[in-house]
Amino acid sequence: MRCATLRKTIVLLSVLLLAQAGAPQNPDLERIRDEITRLRQKLDDVRTQTQTAERELEEVGIELDIRTRELEIARRIESDLEQQQHKIEGDIASLTNRIAQQKDFLRKRLAALYRLGRLSYVRLLLSIDDPAKRDPLQAVSMLTYLASRDARTIALFDANRQQLREDYAALAVRQRSVADARKIVQQRQEAVAATHARKEQLVAALHHQSAQSEQQIANLEEKAKRLEHLIDVLSSQNAGAPVEADIRSVQGALSWPVDGKVIETFGRQVEPKFSTVTFNNGLKIAAAAGTEVRSIFPGTVLFSQWFKGYGNLIILDHGNRVFSLYGNLKSPSVAVGDKVRAGQAIAGVGESEEAQLGYLYFEIRQDNKPEDPQKWLR
Repeated sequence: MRCATLRKTIVLLSVLLLAQAGAPQNPDLERIRDEITRLRQKLDDVRTQTQTAERELEEVGIELDIRTRELEIARRIESDLEQQQHKIEGDIASLTNRIAQQKDFLRKRLAALYRLGRLSYVRLLLSIDDPAKRDPLQAVSMLTYLASRDARTIALFDANRQQLREDYAALAVRQRSVADARKIVQQRQEAVAATHARKEQLVAALHHQSAQSEQQIANLEEKAKRLEHLIDVLSSQNAGAPVEADIRSVQGALSWPVDGKVIETFGRQVEPKFSTVTFNNGLKIAAAAGTEVRSIFPGTVLFSQWFKGYGNLIILDHGNRVFSLYGNLKSPSVAVGDKVRAGQAIAGVGESEEAQLGYLYFEIRQDNKPEDPQKWLR
């Protein structure tokens, strides 16, 4: 949509340039038009790349440069057209004065000829005072000059009137062109202001998102440390408990804790629009609220209650310093100290504030260090 608007503006500016036909070429306008062409190519290149907030900000910056240069062209065209209009107005004033003088002269000549009646030039010849001294050739030459001068005066008067009509027509064209140029200048001013405002909004959004990301990272780090401390305390209390089998021997063959879709994976997470990075210690699995959550392997319940940042949380000790964690639960059905079987239902999926579906947060830790759960599950 923005590209179409930019092209439409260039077309309108081109129309105004045509109205300047006959005016001297302005090298500055040619330079600015070349800059706009280069900037538009750069804008197209940016738009073909991955869309992020930084790319969008760069795009808006380039678009602002284009609109600013279009405004500069429109203003220069408006100025040139106004100068042409003033010149035509000056020509009209000069012509009007000359026509008035010619009109007064012709009025007097016509009045004199009218008084002589029909055959005015013959009567003028006969009215010469001294017939004895009258030179016929000189008299005829004088009459020819007078008639020729009167004819030239009339022709010049008609030519000036025709030129005046043409100048008025040219003035009307220039006045319309100036009005069009002023409209485009106003449109470009509004476009520059709107693009500048959009750029400021993007910059503000980037700063806000950056601050939010920093806070989110701090919260995640603090949450992970609290969970790590909790597991250290609980596992030390349960140290030496017997286990039925070594979970490490079936790594990669464990059943999933819930049937659903993984919406957040383990590890580095990049927010696509703002390119912010966080680290996920587990999986987020989307499922309908209340969906059955199952133990992935036999174990002992170390923790089963609400924990800040994880909602209702169950931690299972599978022996050999391997733990599975199930967060954002609804209606836990096991208590601390319970022995659970592989595949046993231990709770339901809790609700999500961000979507209609609920989700399960799931971690696997070995030696209290988070590992990618998908490497353990089949």
